[in-house]
Amino acid sequence: MNHAAPDPCTVVRVNPHPGRGSVLVLGTPRGGTSVVAGICHLLGVPMGLDIDPSNMEDRAFREFPKTTGCAERVASFFTELHEQHPLAGVKDPAAIDWLPDVYDSVPEPVLVVVSRDVYTVAQREEVSGSEFFDALHGAIQRKYAVLDFVHAVADPLIVVSYERLMHDPRVAVHSLARFLGVEATDELVDRIVGRVRPHADMPNDVDFVAARADFERSAVPTRFRRLRLARRAS
Repeated sequence: MNHAAPDPCTVVRVNPHPGRGSVLVLGTPRGGTSVVAGICHLLGVPMGLDIDPSNMEDRAFREFPKTTGCAERVASFFTELHEQHPLAGVKDPAAIDWLPDVYDSVPEPVLVVVSRDVYTVAQREEVSGSEFFDALHGAIQRKYAVLDFVHAVADPLIVVSYERLMHDPRVAVHSLARFLGVEATDELVDRIVGRVRPHADMPNDVDFVAARADFERSAVPTRFRRLRLARRAS
């Protein structure tokens, strides 16, 4: 009998265009979307143009539903985002409230859904001042709204179990990298795994934005050394 633990990630619909597309990290508030978005960002998938490191949300994107011409703003946002990065995205656990209305404005969506126990979500909201049953009802509603939405569309989809991610982050990181079509070196995976911590205070305990910037700076000398060695060999 095989007692191996399940992969934290389930690929529901394969990604036919790895390395390209608009990654949408969806879930519920307090549901683990921040850490999954941080993993994507550290893997080299920019999660916005102006990222708030406390929750990995693009500051402009989360304000779009409060403005007029939301669909046009979303289209312009992704055009600018993809000018430098063929694969990039955003995270907003509240986006399911308005995303279906502007979904056609998102080019080549790649869906990353984060699932967390709704009772845990409600408990975290209660600590922040919400009434427990109101928070529980809201989490359940949003969870079903996300499920109904991603089931109705045909775009690439991977589902991440937050609890299993915390238990086995290395497997989850490799699964996400394969699904997205990005390279995950051992050094990079080690950096990411070291930052996957339950109940971490972002950005004080973990800053994924700064970590990616540090990784890119450290990678530049390595690339130059490889280039020099290749030139000498030729």
